[in-house]
Amino acid sequence: MASRLIIFLFIVFTIDGSSQGLMEDKLLPTRQDTLRGSITPEREWWDLTYYHLDIKVEPDKKFISGSNTVGYKVLKSNKMMQIDLQEPMKITSVEADGKSLKFNRDGNAYFIELKQKQKKNDINYIKINYEGFPKEAIRAPWDGGLSWTKDEKWKSFYRNIVSRIRC
Repeated sequence: MASRLIIFLFIVFTIDGSSQGLMEDKLLPTRQDTLRGSITPEREWWDLTYYHLDIKVEPDKKFISGSNTVGYKVLKSNKMMQIDLQEPMKITSVEADGKSLKFNRDGNAYFIELKQKQKKNDINYIKINYEGFPKEAIRAPWDGGLSWTKDEKWKSFYRNIVSRIRC
């Protein structure tokens, strides 16, 4: 009887210990989680005041392109800005005052290098050009993405579905 109890306790503690390690691995935030969910230094210095979204939809290709003019108020001086755009969409160029800006990508986060440090309380604008084949909702509405369909008159009909999509 005692040997059965010892074996039982050994199994319980072994399973508990190994499953706890597995759960901890899944709960640790990744760098992408941090970039997506934190107020990073590249986000905290500016406040969105305006945006103008131009979009071109090509339903036959399931392709989107366009630009987003972003207005922002400078809260404190900085010259590196973080903007997010979910893959597989991509930023193709960024400009300010008609001049091209450098940028790099880290997952869904883009880091845009402005020409100079921004002055506190200024309102400035950048234009972001983007394109791509957005994620398609295969089992709408249970998964997120874009739904590309045709109506009863065979006109293109598309909608964005936000449901359990990891942004």
